[in-house]
Amino acid sequence: MSLSPSLDSLCLRVQPLSEMAESRALVAVREALEASDARRTVWIALSGGLDSVMLARLAARAIKDCPRRVRLVHVHHGLQAANDDFEQLARRLASRLGLPLSVRHLALAETALKSRGLEAAAREGRLAALSACLAAGDSLWLAQHQDDQAETLLLNALRGSGGRGLAAMPPERALAVGEASTGQDQLAHGRARLLRPLLGIPRHEILTLARQQGLQAGHDWCEDPSNVDQQFDRNYLRHSVVPLLQARWPQAVASLARSAQQLQEEQSLLDELAAELLAKIQVSGAKRLAQGHEQGQEQGQGLDQGLDQGRAHETQLSLAELAGLSESRQRLVLRHLCQSRGWPVPPRGRLMSLQQLIATPPDSVAEVCWANAECTVSVRAWRGQLWWQVSDTVIEQGVRHRQGDTGYARSGRQPGGTPSSDWDAEARKAWRALGRGDEHVVFTSRQPGDVLRVAGRGRRDLKRLLQEADIPPWQRDQLRVARMHDGTVAGLWHPSRGWWLLAALT
Repeated sequence: MSLSPSLDSLCLRVQPLSEMAESRALVAVREALEASDARRTVWIALSGGLDSVMLARLAARAIKDCPRRVRLVHVHHGLQAANDDFEQLARRLASRLGLPLSVRHLALAETALKSRGLEAAAREGRLAALSACLAAGDSLWLAQHQDDQAETLLLNALRGSGGRGLAAMPPERALAVGEASTGQDQLAHGRARLLRPLLGIPRHEILTLARQQGLQAGHDWCEDPSNVDQQFDRNYLRHSVVPLLQARWPQAVASLARSAQQLQEEQSLLDELAAELLAKIQVSGAKRLAQGHEQGQEQGQGLDQGLDQGRAHETQLSLAELAGLSESRQRLVLRHLCQSRGWPVPPRGRLMSLQQLIATPPDSVAEVCWANAECTVSVRAWRGQLWWQVSDTVIEQGVRHRQGDTGYARSGRQPGGTPSSDWDAEARKAWRALGRGDEHVVFTSRQPGDVLRVAGRGRRDLKRLLQEADIPPWQRDQLRVARMHDGTVAGLWHPSRGWWLLAALT
């Protein structure tokens, strides 16, 4: 499909924005603008289809009454020849509306297409490309409407989703931007807002408004050829199932969307309950630091609190507290933890395995794992706690490869790095921060027979010291030893503890 060369002349018949009639859609867009931060940017995803074109036009009309900084952003998927036409239309529309436009070209990885499927990979890639434009405090507007909401509820119901899936698309949610997904503290300061201002508007009202404006399909908006391909589940629902429902129940779309809205309210209450329960069963980093400091004082150890902050990034849950919850509340908390951190939610089989760990903790370390295309979650039961570990993952031909595995949640280490050399560099930097010279010290992994002279305790085996420090077995290969040239151990460093033990002076 190619756009007509007489597009500009045809657009002369389009009604000016200033003459756009008041409508529910315009009111919804104006209210969304008024609620936005005037100091930040509103980004509107412009695909080139009817819905996004009308959202852009409505926003261009609304900013005359409510001035805001609005930008359009178009993602070129590179999946079909028509994508070039979509980009051409987006550029012409942005020029006519007087709004700046950013164009992002998407290259979907073959591994993502194999593991996620075309629809999911394209959707996730598009959102990632859109999010890359945002700064903290900005908002991203998507043009989904009431019909999309009804279809999403039906799709999720057919997939066997729970309440969160049946709640479909929220009208607004927080969106992590930049490097915000690498840590809890960064996440709090790296948020944008994703909004769907037209979610309560049925598509037929949007189409009627476009026709009132004199807009024409093929000239003022593009019809995506893939939207009629009923091999895709959503298209099958849209073209074959929903019309049958509406023939029997004319208000079917509105009723389904209303059900989704009610489920969103109920899900919000469940999230509040899950957050309260999680706060009770999570072993906080501050509590672990305090326990470690008390233990260090009792044993005469040289704990350096200033370098011990990494341990606060671990995620540990109390097995005893979890076991005190009903099974349904256990599942609620476990799902909420993953969803709130942006981790993949465990499938039901893995969830049942986690509950078995809670009910009958093993004497030795046991592990339950699951993954998506981005990361792997590993959960281990050890010493009365569930230890959660997240690592970057590459899925290729059904084989899972871990990269940058740090042994504690989300260290921010880049995939493909060499952990041992990274740890050596971090240990050396922290050693210098203690005010100690490193001319006569080398940093190595621990060796059999290594001992450390601890103040007030004498010589102690490193394995025993690691056990006393509650460093799990799967993290002990990260230990770095400051070793003098004569082989004497001068101190112990771990990414979760810093230099928490230094040799006693003779």
